[in-house]
Amino acid sequence: MIDGHPIGFPCPRCSFRNHATIKQIRLRDVLICRGCKANIRLEDHRNSVRIAELQVRQSLEQLLEAMEALNTTITINL
Repeated sequence: MIDGHPIGFPCPRCSFRNHATIKQIRLRDVLICRGCKANIRLEDHRNSVRIAELQVRQSLEQLLEAMEALNTTITINL
């Protein structure tokens, strides 16, 4: 789910707007610029993408737990 989300960034050589998925950034893939055909090595500085992805996953789990807890406290009176 999160790994497939695209992130846009400019080519450092020609400034053409390219896209990479979070997974490609996390894995430090090499992409080819669609503008100038230069190789772009993606860098996850200090594993910031990996850390942010973990935080998002944890937040989603906490949200689901809170929704389940709320669901058990709601009663319907007929």
